Amino acid sequence: MNEPVLPGKKKATDWLAGEFGGKHFVQRIALDLTERTRQQVAKAWVDKLVAAIRRQDQRHMITVGVIPWALTFPGAKPLFYSPEVGENLDFVSVHFYPKTGEVDKALKALAVYDVGKPLVIEEMFPLKCGLPELDQFVTKSAKTTDGWIGFYWGRTLEEYRADKSSLKSALMLQWLDYFRTNASARRQSPRKQ
Repeated sequence: MNEPVLPGKKKATDWLAGEFGGKHFVQRIALDLTERTRQQVAKAWVDKLVAAIRRQDQRHMITVGVIPWALTFPGAKPLFYSPEVGENLDFVSVHFYPKTGEVDKALKALAVYDVGKPLVIEEMFPLKCGLPELDQFVTKSAKTTDGWIGFYWGRTLEEYRADKSSLKSALMLQWLDYFRTNASARRQSPRKQ
């Protein structure tokens, strides 16, 4: 699952935590902590999923795509990648959508997730900034990340090029062209561990 969240002190009533673009990306992994800590609930969930996957697949790496709460709440720690919770996860996978004028803030938040495991920005897109600032983020994050995966709706470059009537298609085409040309070129050599 992507972008799991936990309930707060009060019991939650809905498994889904909001809608964006007609889709639900964020889901709760519990509605109530039931006198457990957030770490205990997260660890039980991660360990259960990892065990289920490993029964079928011993080879592939396992991760959980997370919202970088350190970007929203300065001082926040990476719950799913903390030593108490993420020991069975193979790499760190975070989602970043830097805001205009806040590339350095995003980079500072990204540093929190550099916990000694491979670090992948598993979702990004110029949603809250333009391509030049996202390019700054990609360029500067190359020092701490092991790769990037861009946000993608499932249509090919050719399909976007053929759609001449949609601003949304034009923006996605620009993004995918940038990503293919620039982000992949940034990873010519692995970062130094």
